[in-house]
Amino acid sequence: MDWQNLLFATQGRIGAGDYWRGVAVIIVGNLLINVLPLIGGLVWLVLVWVGVAVYGKRLHDTGRSAWFHLIPWLLNMVVFAIGLMLIGGVVLAAALSDGEIGPMVIFGAGGAGVAVIGFTNLIWLIYTLWLGAMTGDSGENRFGPAPAINVSAQAADDS
Repeated sequence: MDWQNLLFATQGRIGAGDYWRGVAVIIVGNLLINVLPLIGGLVWLVLVWVGVAVYGKRLHDTGRSAWFHLIPWLLNMVVFAIGLMLIGGVVLAAALSDGEIGPMVIFGAGGAGVAVIGFTNLIWLIYTLWLGAMTGDSGENRFGPAPAINVSAQAADDS
């Protein structure tokens, strides 16, 4: 398997097996971001490109344009904006009621933040599982030939 092509090239198609290998790299990379605070932002930018390449080629395999990959990004931006409004609303309501921002306000705002993070993760989980479960187009499509299937067969033991 050509890892450079899998992770960085945006042309062509990949099957489900290569897709899941690419997703595993993205997940491990996102976990490493937390351990590498100084270069985490740069690692994240690389992972965004890897995501475009991996998800895009899998979308190509199902006959869809890689632009479809914008949908979960846009959904996450909408959810994030709504979450910011909820958090701001909690803080504003507390400030206007008695002028004191106490622990309950912090818990309310924190709860809204956790809900936003959970919902955005759910969007990505559903999208990732859906794309991994999709059947690719058999034969050639507008994005290229079908990805090669690696089949390793072992001779049956007749004894």
